[in-house]
Amino acid sequence: MEALIYGYVRDDLAEGHGEELEDAMSTLARAEGLCFAATFHESTSGDGTAFAELTAELRRAAAHHVVVPSLDHFAGQTIPRDILIAKLAQDAAARVWTVDNAELVRAVVATGTE
Repeated sequence: MEALIYGYVRDDLAEGHGEELEDAMSTLARAEGLCFAATFHESTSGDGTAFAELTAELRRAAAHHVVVPSLDHFAGQTIPRDILIAKLAQDAAARVWTVDNAELVRAVVATGTE
């Protein structure tokens, strides 16, 4: 059985491209042999509700992977990005994947350059 991975998107940063971002996260999951389960959308108010729901779902499902379009989706909240990432690691032993870094790694591997 494939490990589950959940997406997290701040709608204010998606700028109307939520579906494309979700497709990119799902594609990354498949490429890494993970099962893309769902995306948690943080509202434009950024009150942290979706982040709390994500953390609870990771624990409930015993899942340990989260994917975001970029680490910017953890920034701009009332809690700093590094603390949110550390909370995922502590509360759910979760690894954070980013679509932007995965594309960079694939480009480096494909071209052999950095």
